[in-house]
Amino acid sequence: MAEANWSRRGFVGLMAAGGIGLASGGALAQADGVLERVRKAGVIKIGMTNGLPYSLLNPDGSVDGVAPTLVKTVMARLGVPKVEGIVGSYGQLIPGLLAGRWDMVGADMTITKERCEQVTYCDPFTVDYAAYVYLPGAFASPPKSLKEMGQRKIKLAMLAGTYNLKVVQSFYEKPDEFIATYPDTNSILEAVTAKRAEIGCTGIVLIKEVLKGKPGAFEHVDPMPDDLLSPGSAAFRPGDTDLITAFKAEFQKMKKSGEWQKIIGTFGFEISPRTENMTAEQACSGTV
Repeated sequence: MAEANWSRRGFVGLMAAGGIGLASGGALAQADGVLERVRKAGVIKIGMTNGLPYSLLNPDGSVDGVAPTLVKTVMARLGVPKVEGIVGSYGQLIPGLLAGRWDMVGADMTITKERCEQVTYCDPFTVDYAAYVYLPGAFASPPKSLKEMGQRKIKLAMLAGTYNLKVVQSFYEKPDEFIATYPDTNSILEAVTAKRAEIGCTGIVLIKEVLKGKPGAFEHVDPMPDDLLSPGSAAFRPGDTDLITAFKAEFQKMKKSGEWQKIIGTFGFEISPRTENMTAEQACSGTV
């Protein structure tokens, strides 16, 4: 289960460093050249969330999921054999990156205009859409859109910091009374099971992955017709140009060879002609 705050491993690491670099981590990394620094160290620290198929920190400290797997593959070819994951919520990933708590965001973080003003993205790893779950028999007539949920004042459970939280909130007259946020999908499903929420809303691929182990426990609906297209990828501090340039170039090689497509397919993601050649710039501008 994802932690509400950064993992103990990350906290201990910061304490061992004496707190130095929290405010100046970005500037320090750029002065040294972040790619050269992580090559010398043999490890890159990534900020990530905790939930398959997007990203997962295993009990043994290894990382899994579509984004960390792509990051591990790229970084190994750039001479960095180890990836260390530090868990936080989606809302913590960019602040933690800019504060120098990790070297890059290695989660499949949704690309939005607001986030693009703060960080530099790699081209999209995946594209996802929202889905929702509810208990069997909970609705005689389930809502057919996010807007309808707001009109009917349905109690929702959503991921904290998720890309479409503001969109969903805009459909509610008093969103704080009806929308609660949780750190991970299991917490969302627990809220629905305990009837603290009537509907749990998250990504299609994640919902389908979780439901594999819970046959018949939930009904689900996807995609949502008024949801946003959700391309996601890794992200970097804008000043870390050496790492950005090298990472993007290696990722392009993976796309051309078909390796990217194979990796994301193992995690349940599909590629459409509309999204196969999508760039970070297109995703940031909302022109896709």
